[in-house]
Amino acid sequence: MSYNRIAVYGHRGWASSAIVEALISSGASIKVLYRPGSDVSSLPSSVVKVEVDVENQQQLIDALQDVDIVISLVGHEGVKRQHAFVKAIPNTNVKLFVPSDLGLRMSDEQGLRVPVNKAKHEVEEAAKKAGIPTTVVLIGCCAESTFSIGIMGIDYPGNRIIFTGDSANQQVSICTRKYVAAAYASIFARTSPAQLAGRAIGISEMKATGSEIAAVLEEKHGAEPQIFRHSLEKVDKEIETCIKNGIPLSLAWCCRKAWGNGTLVKGVGEDIWDVEDYKRASVEELLLGGKLEPYRDVPAHVREAFNSTFH
Repeated sequence: MSYNRIAVYGHRGWASSAIVEALISSGASIKVLYRPGSDVSSLPSSVVKVEVDVENQQQLIDALQDVDIVISLVGHEGVKRQHAFVKAIPNTNVKLFVPSDLGLRMSDEQGLRVPVNKAKHEVEEAAKKAGIPTTVVLIGCCAESTFSIGIMGIDYPGNRIIFTGDSANQQVSICTRKYVAAAYASIFARTSPAQLAGRAIGISEMKATGSEIAAVLEEKHGAEPQIFRHSLEKVDKEIETCIKNGIPLSLAWCCRKAWGNGTLVKGVGEDIWDVEDYKRASVEELLLGGKLEPYRDVPAHVREAFNSTFH
């Protein structure tokens, strides 16, 4: 099976940089498209680097020549820029478009009113309307953020956990950054685009219930974790307040709600990709064995916002 020719847009993020590194190591031909002024000095000389203003359609079309798969790894702020690819790809020989997701699927009415979810959904729908073969990768929750900054109501360093709804008994699907990167390389380096088109591929390295995580916290700290309980009704109100007032915590509250009502694992889908010959991590290894890697730097006001929900 031959390697695919892959163009990547968004190479500098916390998750995307690891994914790009794994794709490069896979042996596939990688072309990095970068915005004017973006730093590409960390990329090896073997990687083709093309500066492109995605709003310049002809420039983008030219950059997508000799490309089989376009993978977008932009962060939340860049989701809407992906519409430029939707316009350009029909004028190229690109066989597959992979819009940025790096999360879980939320297709309910409330979830689609969360700004970033709405923006992602609009990109996917626009690609389908344009007849572009598309694949979405759903990773659930990142271990490094899930356990470290309180986004899911878990404070590993502080030995605290929030049980939302029935999250004590419901599973959360978690991946480390390394596993996500390995999965992207496994999926896209050599698999035929025709085999990937139209799929929402889930990645799941480990699963655990809230009670199981609480037990690991107790073993780690030698004391029972401080447990808080939030009803689904409370979380619904928090989501609506955040959406109405433009407060960016709406996505975090939605993820907690999905965990609490048992739909979080379903949000990764049933088409789960298995990364062959990869030794998966476990919650115990990460929290007890000290293998949890640091998350990216998070502004103090964001950490404080998550911290304020522990009550």
